[in-house]
Amino acid sequence: MAFEDPKDNLIVLEKYASKNTTSFTLEDAVSVTGLPVIETDEAIKNMMEKYDCKLKVTEKGDLIYDFGPHLERRDKKPFSEYFADFMRLLWQGFQIGYKVITSVFLVAYFVVFLVALIGAALASDNKNGIGNIIAVMLRLFISIFQWNTIIGYNNRYYRQDNHGYNYQHYKQRKGILGKKKKPKNPKDEKSYVASIYDFIFGPPRVVLDPLANNQEVATFLREQKGLVSTSEIQALAGWRREEAENFMTECLGMFDGKGDVTENGTLYGDFSQLIRSKDRTGEEPVVWYWDEYEPEYELTGNSGGRDAGIIAMNTFNLIASLMLVFGGYMGPMGLDLGFFAQFLLGGFPLIYSSLFFLIPIVRWLRVRPLRKKQHELNIRKRLMRVVFQTYDQGVPHVHEIPLRTLTEVANSQRKTEEKLDAATVERVMKDTLADLGGEAYVNERAEIIYKFDLIAQELDDVDALRIQKKDDSALGDIIFEA
Repeated sequence: MAFEDPKDNLIVLEKYASKNTTSFTLEDAVSVTGLPVIETDEAIKNMMEKYDCKLKVTEKGDLIYDFGPHLERRDKKPFSEYFADFMRLLWQGFQIGYKVITSVFLVAYFVVFLVALIGAALASDNKNGIGNIIAVMLRLFISIFQWNTIIGYNNRYYRQDNHGYNYQHYKQRKGILGKKKKPKNPKDEKSYVASIYDFIFGPPRVVLDPLANNQEVATFLREQKGLVSTSEIQALAGWRREEAENFMTECLGMFDGKGDVTENGTLYGDFSQLIRSKDRTGEEPVVWYWDEYEPEYELTGNSGGRDAGIIAMNTFNLIASLMLVFGGYMGPMGLDLGFFAQFLLGGFPLIYSSLFFLIPIVRWLRVRPLRKKQHELNIRKRLMRVVFQTYDQGVPHVHEIPLRTLTEVANSQRKTEEKLDAATVERVMKDTLADLGGEAYVNERAEIIYKFDLIAQELDDVDALRIQKKDDSALGDIIFEA
């Protein structure tokens, strides 16, 4: 007997899955729990939204819901993720503390420069000059406390990395003093204060919205008559096969979808209810995985000349603090210092100046492998574009692609991107092939051939279903209004 509250039906199904098996058919669940078919189907959808799940298809076309060896919540994080979150918070706290100290040093320089400039202006007997200088210096003072060197997270432009891949980058804050002529290097448009912060901690990368994949899939479903296959989810998000399958089941629960199987045994999601629409403004646009290259991991985001100036400035501070710590005197005056004064004027600046160089060095060690990974991912995107989109619409997807053809087509599609050689393509495909459910073999002419039977079948089957399915997204005229 079904309960009035759907949550109670979910609890019954959870108990069944915990005590008996986490792999079952709809009919199994109905038989054991005694819930009606409709309520059981709804409870299974709620479970797929709550727990990790994989759909399996038997040779007779039956659906099996596999929740793994035990029920694993989708929102449950392992200890490693909690530790990573803790370290991230620790790092953010350190950045704030170090930037506060940097601000104190910059304020000290600001005061010295302000006094010197006002003195020079007074000597010139130019009142207008005094007002202009004070206004500029106040703007410069405010910039010291603008620790984020970007103009908001929605202000972006495209920049090109060393391999010719265009990627999204946040717009930087321009220099306070400004320049009549636009600098040759766009990186020099950034304010000097911002360059100092980025030298230490690096500029932020563009971060994608964690709900973007959900929004893209929802838009895609509305454009494709509510049907989607696992391969298409891979093409949208770039996930491995297992991740795409898990996301498919999550979408079935979130968007009130239904898992179904074609005559060829292809599993797909049917979200007919989602395509019913009155207003589609504000939807997230569909962006395929290969249409957005990975943002670069920048060390400082500054020009070489700007970094050289910052290095020279901190080197001077480092040498001066070393002289105070180990010499115990202040310059040519031969002024003896006590321990506290020696630490305040020498020891503390020595620690600060050392960290000023040490932090970027440590980041450089971390950035190097990340840049290599970023480069590999961008190549992977180009190869996936060939696998999924090379062929004309209406023509069945080709199951096999020779390495030579894959390389040639990828290069023919390039605009500013690097030219790929066969060895690079073969290396990247070794990691990509398993993710796409493909395989490789060598033919009689000693050519490497890549097979993508699963992708081709899924795309062909779902395309055929869309052709047959009537577009029923229009709501029609309003016939009653309360």
